[in-house]
Amino acid sequence: MRRWIFVHLKWYTLLSMLDFYHFVKDNPQFRQFKVDEFLFTAYDCPLEESPLTYWVDKNYFCFIIKGGAKWKTPKEEILFKVGDAVFLKKGAHRVLKIQEGEFCALLIFMPDEFISTVIKTDIDVKDKPLQNQAIESIIPISLDQSLLDYFHSVLNYFSQSTTPSKSLLKVKLRELVVNIATGKTNPALAECFSKIAYCTKIDLKAVMEENFTFNLNLTDFARLSGRSLATFHRDFAKTFQTSPGQWLKQKRLEYARHLLKTTDLSVNEITMEIGLENTSHFIKIFKECYNDSPLKYRKSAFA
Repeated sequence: MRRWIFVHLKWYTLLSMLDFYHFVKDNPQFRQFKVDEFLFTAYDCPLEESPLTYWVDKNYFCFIIKGGAKWKTPKEEILFKVGDAVFLKKGAHRVLKIQEGEFCALLIFMPDEFISTVIKTDIDVKDKPLQNQAIESIIPISLDQSLLDYFHSVLNYFSQSTTPSKSLLKVKLRELVVNIATGKTNPALAECFSKIAYCTKIDLKAVMEENFTFNLNLTDFARLSGRSLATFHRDFAKTFQTSPGQWLKQKRLEYARHLLKTTDLSVNEITMEIGLENTSHFIKIFKECYNDSPLKYRKSAFA
C-alpha cells in the first residue's frame, strides 16, 4: 500500500505542485474522518521524495507519530520529530525528510472560516490584533498535558470499529481552537487565530513573502490572499508599486543571490529553491540582472 501511495505522490508532483489537501482527502488508502471541509486523517507514507513541495488551501495541524521531517522557509529550517506538533498556515510548503523510513502523523485540516467563527462566538478577545503584524507560516505548538491528551484522544478514534459522529468531530474541532486560544502556552498561535478572525483583509505582503519561493501562479496567490484576481492586481500595485511578475522575478533573484553566497547548493537545486522550473531560464535572467552567470557570481563572492 505504501509503495502505491509513494508512486502516485511522485507522479503527482511531476505533473504540478502537489495539492496536498485534495491528495489526502481523495486517497482511500489513508484512514480518515470527513466533516464538510474538515478532515481528520492518519497520514502514513514513506517520505522518499525529498525535498517535497506542496500546496494546501486550508490550515492544518500536524502531530507526528513516527519519523520526523524538516520544514524549510526562506528564513529558517524547523525540525519536528515524534511527539511534536505544528500548525501550518494555508499556502505552499517545502519539507525534507530527516531520516530513513516512514513518516506518520495525525493531520487535522481546518479552514479560516471555522477558526474565525469559533474565535468570534466562543472567545472574549480584549485586544484585537494589529493589521500589519506578521504571523509566521509555520508555528510550532507547545504541548501541555491538555493538548497532548487531545491529540491522543483523536488518535484513539482511528482504532475504534465505529466511526465517530459528525457532531462529535465538530465538537473536537471546536475544542482544539478554544484550547489554544484560551491557553497560555501558545501565544503566537492564539494571535494567529485572532488575526484570522478580526483582520478584515489578509495581509498581501505576508502572503507574497511566505510563498514567493514556490511555483505558484497568480491565481493561486490571489486565492491565498482572499482576493479575486482583479482585486489582487489592484492591491498589489498599491502595496508594491510594481507588477506581480516583476516583483516575483526580483525577489527570487535576490534570494538566489543569497543562496549562492551562503550555501553550496547546485544551480539546479537553487532553481528549485526559488520557485522556478527551468535552470536555463534561471541562468539567463540571473545574468541579465547581475551581469554574471550564477557560478561566476558565486566565485566572485568568495574571491
